[in-house]
Amino acid sequence: MMKKIFISLLTIFLLIFFWEIFVFLKIIDGQFFPPPHLFVGRAIALMTGDFLSQDLWPSLLRLIQAIMISLPLGLLLGILSGSSALIDQIINPVLAFTYPLPKVAIFPLMLLLFGIGDFSKVMLISIGIFYLIYINVRSSTQKLLQSPLMDIVSIYEIKGWNYYYHFLLKGIRRDFYIGLKSSLGYGLILVVVSELSVSRNGIGHFIWQSWDQFRVNDMYAGIFILSFIGFLISSFLDYLIEKSISL
Repeated sequence: MMKKIFISLLTIFLLIFFWEIFVFLKIIDGQFFPPPHLFVGRAIALMTGDFLSQDLWPSLLRLIQAIMISLPLGLLLGILSGSSALIDQIINPVLAFTYPLPKVAIFPLMLLLFGIGDFSKVMLISIGIFYLIYINVRSSTQKLLQSPLMDIVSIYEIKGWNYYYHFLLKGIRRDFYIGLKSSLGYGLILVVVSELSVSRNGIGHFIWQSWDQFRVNDMYAGIFILSFIGFLISSFLDYLIEKSISL
């Protein structure tokens, strides 16, 4: 795992190095693509100022609240739909019909229903996260229940806690982590989208205001911070996925 992280960091450092060289050689315009040392330094400075409490934390809080809503719901409905053909016939057509709808397109509806406060943003993010968790859990549950492992469940009459926790939940753990990784990445996108127009704080608001006022270094610094958060989340879930394989 450490080797993979090292290679990933090395790739990022090489990208930054060549970016610096290209700006220095004037191959790319430093006015629109400032050298990384400028916006990385600006990102570090932002993390020690008001940005942390006024923009970064509100965005993370919205993401956390959305996870608390969508994760248990997606896990529960995914297991129920994957376990029961009847429930699947009831739930899945509705979700399959609404899933292709761009989540950004329903943001005005969220604003209409819940107002311009935080709850409309949290609900939009929750919806985006929910679908990806549900799809992965449903598929994994169906695959597990159709596998030869069900013969072991029948022979040893595994029921109750042992069935639901040690067999079912542990059996779908890897696919659940994969779905969670995809959903959190999409959740970060929706965090930014929900903060672009009707928000007074958040990292999306900060990036948009930086662009609007042509504060290029600030804009890139916000993007860099967002990318770094995504990298940390992705690396942690990759660790959980790899660990679930080895168990």
